[in-house]
Amino acid sequence: MADTLGGDTTATALTWMSYHLTKDHNLASELYKELSAYKTIDDLNASELEKLPLLNAFIYESLRIYPPAPIPAGRICPPEGVTIRGCFIPGGVPNL
Repeated sequence: MADTLGGDTTATALTWMSYHLTKDHNLASELYKELSAYKTIDDLNASELEKLPLLNAFIYESLRIYPPAPIPAGRICPPEGVTIRGCFIPGGVPNL
């Protein structure tokens, strides 16, 4: 039975993020520095969290590499197109 509240997917994502933080001490240290500017948890709201580039990059990259649900990441090829392994893909083509 699927967890309709997202607990399984959240747990999976947080597990992978925790794994990478324990493996990469430099990353953990840099994230700590970025977050240590905030003195209390009450200082961290959505608008403040959006201002943290390393934290956001870490979250997005973790979700890209280890998606917690089997949903393809919808991407669209840039307008100028791109060459991947010698194969040109024209601009605007969706990558599903």
